[in-house]
Amino acid sequence: MESLSIPAKLQYIIFYNQENHYIVAQFSETKTYHLFTATGTMIDPLEDQEYELNGQYVNHPRYGKQFKIQSAQRLLPKHSQAIIQFLSGSSFPTIGKKTATQIYEALGDDCLSLIQENPSVLHTVKSLSDKKIGIIINGIEEFQGFDQTYAKLISLGLDTGKIALLQKNYENTMEVIEENCFRPFYEIYGFGYRSACKLADQLNMPTDDSRRLDAYIYETLRNLTMRSGNTYIQYVTLFSFLSQIEPAVIRASLERLELLDSVHLEQQRIYVFNLYKEEESIANSLYLHRFPIEKVDEELIDHQIELVEFETLIQYDAMQKQAIQTFFNQSLMIINGGPGTGKTTIVHGILTIIKNLIHDAKVQLCAPTGRASKRLADLSDYNSKTIHSLLKWNMEDNSFAMNEDEPLDCDFLIVDEFSMVDTHLFCMLLRALPARCRILLIGDEDQLESVGPGKVFKDIIDSQICPVIHLEKIFRQKKGSGIVTLASQIRKEEDCTYEDGVDFLSEATQDILPVILQIAQKIPADQLQILAPMYHGPAAIDEINHAMQMLCNPPAEKKHEIRVGTTTFRENDKVMLLKNMPDDDVYNGDIGTIEYIEVEKQEYCVGVNFGSILVEFTSDLLYYLKHAYCISIHKAQGSEYPTVICVVDPTMQSMLNKRLLYTAISRAKKHLILVGNKQLFENAVRLKQKHIRQTTLADQIQKRLQQNQS
Repeated sequence: MESLSIPAKLQYIIFYNQENHYIVAQFSETKTYHLFTATGTMIDPLEDQEYELNGQYVNHPRYGKQFKIQSAQRLLPKHSQAIIQFLSGSSFPTIGKKTATQIYEALGDDCLSLIQENPSVLHTVKSLSDKKIGIIINGIEEFQGFDQTYAKLISLGLDTGKIALLQKNYENTMEVIEENCFRPFYEIYGFGYRSACKLADQLNMPTDDSRRLDAYIYETLRNLTMRSGNTYIQYVTLFSFLSQIEPAVIRASLERLELLDSVHLEQQRIYVFNLYKEEESIANSLYLHRFPIEKVDEELIDHQIELVEFETLIQYDAMQKQAIQTFFNQSLMIINGGPGTGKTTIVHGILTIIKNLIHDAKVQLCAPTGRASKRLADLSDYNSKTIHSLLKWNMEDNSFAMNEDEPLDCDFLIVDEFSMVDTHLFCMLLRALPARCRILLIGDEDQLESVGPGKVFKDIIDSQICPVIHLEKIFRQKKGSGIVTLASQIRKEEDCTYEDGVDFLSEATQDILPVILQIAQKIPADQLQILAPMYHGPAAIDEINHAMQMLCNPPAEKKHEIRVGTTTFRENDKVMLLKNMPDDDVYNGDIGTIEYIEVEKQEYCVGVNFGSILVEFTSDLLYYLKHAYCISIHKAQGSEYPTVICVVDPTMQSMLNKRLLYTAISRAKKHLILVGNKQLFENAVRLKQKHIRQTTLADQIQKRLQQNQS
């Protein structure tokens, strides 16, 4: 078995035995940021420390691929790496990492300050020529960002990225962090808890300092919020999670955090991420968008509907006609329905009638994902964008260029797949809408909720602030109608049937992967998407991706490939993007094909074709990509595929419930193949979510409505 040497940072310790020094931990590769789990022996391991790991990747029968540590050696402290990176950067031509390391080892943590104050100290560094000394001196003098503060921040262990964040946000950086080094954690997007703790350690802040406790509690609240999807955390939940801390101590900390405007406290509820203000803002905005409009004559709309029916050879039913009539007589409305219930047909009719009756209307279509947005655009000649792209999202500071000061120019806004939209994103979208804009929200309340906190779609429906058209009748009678029938059966908790485009293959765990490979040989790769609930396991995402790559895109002499951790990327591979990249107009969940791979001196360039856009990924961005022959059900939300294979296996039982499986099967357009345990599937589709998200948006909307009535 191949022995590997990997420079990697210890991200967090999962388990550690003090007696025999056995560890299970998550690491990230220094170069590619590839995350992996490692097990073995390490003495006194430290989180956020870089190590040289030696060992091999092994396949654990339950947890998948892991790195088995044979030895682990601590590398230079993190701040030394920042210094070395700085001295070997573009400001210092011909100064490589080897020379930069020699300078650091000779002069220590304060080397940059020493050089700035007395450049002659460079003569004490062995093998450093006069020419290189001159380059270093000039580089430090000419580098605009370098000063005593910059040098001090590097000596405190911050990398250049964190220093840039601090200097961008604060004029008096050192004063800020010396007063309270946790302040950037509360105020700056991208400056995390660990970076603040590192500053606290370097500044010798006492371990019992209340500011450390406040930051720890705030980080705990953030994690609980993201993990639960709630927009608030109850006091009792926090007390239970932090049972080692006295409730009175926690309350005192929360009061200090409220003074910093980092949390909002309301009736035994704790809000972070400005979620209280955002729910309040959504309620106010929705109320203001309920304005009187000049209604269109019902007979005129009926006539227009007849024209659409004649042109498209379709027949709207009474509920669909009511949806179209409602749209032209309301400033705010919702269409809610499952697959095959005619949502797309209604939208097509609405857009056609707008074009016929309101010639100069400015219509904006959008959706949370790229694929959903493209599908919406295909309905008409109107432009459609992802919500992030529409609002001109800045990934670096999580801000949006379009807002109340720079509003969008549109008379109608139509948002598809709205169940995927979280509290923060909808708040930002509403802030960017002009007061005249009319809104149509389209979704399926039975699908998975948003990744971010909130259940916005359901809360708005429950609030009764606007008309809601619930579509239940199934119209899709062409090939694959069994898919929408099964979806309807799951929604109504009826007995499941598998026919007309739906197959269930009952297979034991060890047989699932071979069966999938047999099926995949008969279906064109661009027509098939495999879905599974979990990443690790014998029939889970990682194992399926590895096997599918060998089937669909095996190694070949003329195909370039690179290895990133346990993953080999190869030209012609099917890959998925895991992060939003608004500058390139590609987003989390977009699927593409690797067109080319270029390798030069251990630096990689991977070109991925996302359909109409080719994006290049360099070494430090490769962790944005993952194979996409098989993807998670959450990642598939908002997309449709001709054929879907969905894995339903007892090893994944903890993940399975009605909402997840409903979302999975409704991704298939023509053919759905369920593989695994039928009894487990039929039990799971009746299993409601154990956790119902706790939100106060519906209450905020009702409160706003009542204020007007009084």
